[in-house]
Formats: sequence, structure tokens, C-alpha cells
Amino acid sequence: MTRTCRIAIIGGGMAGLAAAAGFDDAGFDVELYERQSYDSKRVNCGEAMTAVSKIPLEPTVENGFLNPLPAMEVEVYDGIDADRHRTGAGTFPAADTYITDRNVVEQSWAEQLSEKGVDIHENQSITRTDFHEFTDEYDLVVDATGQPSLSSKALGTTNEYSGYMVALNSDVEGDFTELYPNSRIILENYTGYSWAFPKTSQRANVGIGWTVSDRPSDYMKALREACKRNGWAVPSQERTNVAIIPEGPSLDPDRTHLPEHSVVRVGDAAGIANRLTGKGISQAVESGFLAAELANRGQLHSYPDRLYQRMKTEYIFATVVRYFLETRNPKVLGAAIRAAAGIDIEDVDRSPSTVLLRLLRHPVLFARIFSRRRVLNRVYGGMTNQWELID
Repeated sequence: MTRTCRIAIIGGGMAGLAAAAGFDDAGFDVELYERQSYDSKRVNCGEAMTAVSKIPLEPTVENGFLNPLPAMEVEVYDGIDADRHRTGAGTFPAADTYITDRNVVEQSWAEQLSEKGVDIHENQSITRTDFHEFTDEYDLVVDATGQPSLSSKALGTTNEYSGYMVALNSDVEGDFTELYPNSRIILENYTGYSWAFPKTSQRANVGIGWTVSDRPSDYMKALREACKRNGWAVPSQERTNVAIIPEGPSLDPDRTHLPEHSVVRVGDAAGIANRLTGKGISQAVESGFLAAELANRGQLHSYPDRLYQRMKTEYIFATVVRYFLETRNPKVLGAAIRAAAGIDIEDVDRSPSTVLLRLLRHPVLFARIFSRRRVLNRVYGGMTNQWELID
């Protein structure tokens, strides 16, 4: 690719903005298409952002970075009933993490890019027909449209994704002085979790998420009950957002780059997110910058392998931990949380070797985790580049 190449980025969320910033910094001609307006409330999910220093914005309140999070509190329970028992808890520092108003962060980043000369087209919903025209008109199309991606829809391959999580979340006003400035994640013996991310002592993002196999029949009822049992303000339905999150990696890594169509996928569109938590903002930002970096070097063909290798250990570790949610084993999970407490929350996801070294200090617990055949099968599957879970 040369500096005269034209780049179309479809989707103006965190992954698309990172790609726009990366390609613009490399000197390419960049146009970004966002289906909504940045002036309106667009999203309220993904508001706990780790690795904030990778985002080229000052982490100020004006830019949407509200609460510089000291720590994430994690609690494990053996169920959701009134007589449930806590099986473990731990506090994890969060050195480079903020609780944000995500829509303000994205608006600030879009304004910065526009000032640098990136053409940003708001309120532009790109159709499947538009997509095919873009692949002819532009030298490269960066698909940052989520899961399933626009490229999957346009190419009739929406079934290529292997799994997803459903999450409900909402901004609520209430008394969070007991928790603020920390945040809390609660694992409750289903494959998912609930959370409270205080933005101030009187306002927070609260939510709950499940894998597709564990979804309840009534999403809103489940969210309200989770808030009540955990002592959080209960959101109204009209202020509640529903999000679809990849069970990363939920897409064959080779499908993240489609050279025959001049398409590369980033963020959720590439199926990348943490398989345990669904956390994907730092991964999305990293993928957008990585695609631009490799294109600038003339090495875009290596994007699928480079992206997967960066995420590989995270995928394997999250798969192992998720096993104990799927098999309803909160005692082992609670013990693991206690053992890992004190490790930075981003390192838990992105540098799981730090957690493994901590677990090795607890040989009995380590053996309880890794002596199981199905756990070892999952590790082997990840090490041999099988992105699907292996039972």
C-alpha cells in the first residue's frame, strides 16, 4: 500500500477510531463512516476502559474519563438465591483504567481526528450494496461494525462466528459511596457476571451479561434482580442498553483479513474479546492500530497471525477460567480469585502468565485446576491454534 491509497473505515466506535488514528498517522487518506451522530447518546457499554494510555486523548473529565479507577473488586458466589454464599473475593489494582462516559470519549476522539483532517461522515448507515461499492472504490475497507460484521452480512457469511454474549447495562443514579471510587464484578455461578462501575459517588454503570447458552427468559427481570441482590440502584427499561459481545475468539483468525475483497476487520467485527468477561475495548484499540501499522509496513497479509498471537495466551487463560463457570464450580473459582488478588486487572487478561505464577504458589489449587482432562484439552486446543472451545 502507498500513501496515495484511500482507506474507508466503517464504524466509528473505539476500534474504528483507533484504525482511523493509525492510518492517518501513517499518512493514508482516511474516511470514517459512522451510522449515528457523535452529538447524541450512542453507547453506554464498555465504559470501564483499561490500557487508557494507548488512547491518544488526555484522560480528562471533558474527554469522558471520569473515575481513575484505583481497583476492581471481584466477588464469587455460589448462586443468585437469597441464601447464597460467597466463596471468594479479591481486589485487583487498576493502574491504567478509567470508568468513562464512553460516548463522550468517542466524540472527543472523533473531533480530534476531524481537526487532523480525517473525513468523518456521521449519520451514514452503510448498506450491503454500499459495502460492495466501497470495496471497488477504496483501496482498503476497515470493518469495525461489530458482530456479526457488515462484511459478513454483505458476503452472506454471518454464521462464521462461533459465539456471543448478551449484556444489559444502564447508567443509574444512586448511592455508591460504599463502593466509589472502586468498581465491582460479581460472579454468581452462571456463565457470565454482573457489575457496578461508579462514575461518581452518585452515578454508575450497572449491568449483567451471559453467554448465549445461559441467557434467561426475561433479560430485564434478571438485571433488576441482580441490582437488588447486590444493593445497586435499579435501572429503568428505557435507559437500558442491550449489547452483543463476541465470545473471543469467535471468528477464524484467517477471516479477519479478506484480501480478495480488500477488507480487514477490527474489534468486535474481528471476533476479539475476552472469552470470560467479554471485555474488548483495549483489544479493539490494539487491533485498529495493529492493522494500520502492518499496512504501513506493507505487511497487512500478516495481520491475522499477528493479531491472534497477541491475543492467544489471553484466550487460553480465559477459556480455562470459564470452564469453572460452565461446570458450576464456584469454590475453585473463589479460591483462584483469592490467590490472584493484587495483580493489576489488565494483567489478569493480557498477561496471564502473572496469574499462573501466582497460582503456582498454591500447588494444591493449581493441581485442582489443571489436573482435569477437559481443562488440559482446552489448553491444548489453544496452543494448537484451535480457536473453538474443546470439551
